[in-house]
Amino acid sequence: MSLKPLTLATLFTILLSGMVTGLPEGIDAIAQNQMSLQSSSINLNITELNQPLLLQIKGIDQTNIQGQVTVNGEVIQTLQGRNNQVNLSNYLSQGNHQIIITGNYYPSQGSVIIELKGNQTQVTQQTSGNGLLNQQLNMEVR
Repeated sequence: MSLKPLTLATLFTILLSGMVTGLPEGIDAIAQNQMSLQSSSINLNITELNQPLLLQIKGIDQTNIQGQVTVNGEVIQTLQGRNNQVNLSNYLSQGNHQIIITGNYYPSQGSVIIELKGNQTQVTQQTSGNGLLNQQLNMEVR
């Protein structure tokens, strides 16, 4: 057998093995959504940081969360349970900032709401259906 037919046969075997039933439910969803990122951009006046700027991460209807919140690459809070909150005013200053919320929630069919609430700001993101948290807030403080 020449190399070309052998290579094609191997490729088809790999492709067909991915279609086999009986794999754990949700494997395809995890593989497809691991890179999924929900992002928002927010502009704030620096005077808004004089008041609490609360980031709330809440599981809806018995949804539990495990993960972390990072600001500019530094972990500022570990997420555990159904209701998590952090005051971002303590971590922000004038300039550009990246807030990333990553982790998992269960059951994977559940929903998680991420809210940013300030004196003059309210932003809400929601994710559901795959058990993965990958949210990003891009902030410019002027």
